[in-house]
Amino acid sequence: MKSGGFSAVSTDESRAAEIGRDILQNGGNATDAAVAMYFALAVTLPSAAGLGSTGACIVHDDKTKEAEAFVFPPVAAPGPIAGQSFVVPSSVRALTLMHIRHGALRWEQTVAPAERMARFGVPVSRALSRDLQVGGGLLAADREARRIFGKGGGVIGEGDTWVQADLAGTLGSIRQRGGGEFFQGSLARILSEQISQIGGSLPLEALRNAVPQASAPTTEGYGRRRVYVAPPPAAGAMALAGWKGQAPGGPVPTDSNGFSGLVAVDSKAGAVACSLSMGQLFGARVVVPGTGVMLGAMTPVAGSVSPMIVANPNNGEFGFAGAGGGAPAAAQATGMIAYSVLERDQKMVTALGAQRGQGGWVNAIACPSGLRSNPATCQSGIDPASAGLALIATTR
Repeated sequence: MKSGGFSAVSTDESRAAEIGRDILQNGGNATDAAVAMYFALAVTLPSAAGLGSTGACIVHDDKTKEAEAFVFPPVAAPGPIAGQSFVVPSSVRALTLMHIRHGALRWEQTVAPAERMARFGVPVSRALSRDLQVGGGLLAADREARRIFGKGGGVIGEGDTWVQADLAGTLGSIRQRGGGEFFQGSLARILSEQISQIGGSLPLEALRNAVPQASAPTTEGYGRRRVYVAPPPAAGAMALAGWKGQAPGGPVPTDSNGFSGLVAVDSKAGAVACSLSMGQLFGARVVVPGTGVMLGAMTPVAGSVSPMIVANPNNGEFGFAGAGGGAPAAAQATGMIAYSVLERDQKMVTALGAQRGQGGWVNAIACPSGLRSNPATCQSGIDPASAGLALIATTR
């Protein structure tokens, strides 16, 4: 590492991780990196993190030595499309609020990388290719989805250059006019009108009323550390169960199942962890015409997400940030990884290898002896069962 200190990112798709790293290297803080990774995932992994997703984020503020939770739970839209219920898109609004409260860079700097990828094309990653191999056929009933994901009678595959012009236009509007454009501007009206034309119902009032919950996270003390998880209706209790040693159930996922996670830590001990859900693989399997927006599905497990951050509230020192993907039980798996690394002194690679996707995979960053106190102990990792990427960001 150079003298600037330790900073890192980890998420379920490689190009999104690279964008988060670049944001940190160019003066952004953990919140900036997390927002940029979210928008990047909406381009590169819409099966698990589209603009129609819901979820929860936790921010650890190194200045105030406090944490704040942003919960944007699934709320059913008034009218289904072809019998398929879908959720009111709320992630853009939540990430906008998070950036207003904690970001350092200009808003447009966090959205522009995703817009460029959508406009000029990006190679299909292993993570998306894996999801398409399992769920590509599920998109056949929707004309827009077939057009966007289709290729030669099949679907796009790993390494194919993928251009999404409509999504680029949507991201361009969000970049230029701010996130409010998505839930109360002209873009919101377009979403509402287009959904009505394909048989669904998403009135402007529904978009405006889907207000994210910004509040103190659910906490639990452990020695000098404090564990922060997402409050209800998110699944913070599952993450705490994992922290207390309750192993998650379920098999190792073979695809994202519509769940993803991202984490970012900056050199000042600021940290962000976000868990996102489309409800199921490719969400409602409907793309809103003219926008490139994949809608999330209203399913029983859609709200089963919780990131986790562990820090010292007395001195603001950072210890752990994690967020899972691949399954609803990933929240519990995240808690288990946190405890293994911080309290059992396991190396990150060892803890993730032992878990190896059981019940869901985990993206994590840990500094067991404190980021500022002993950055040499800091580690960033991904679950070996996933197709994600963890990167350390050296300063320039």
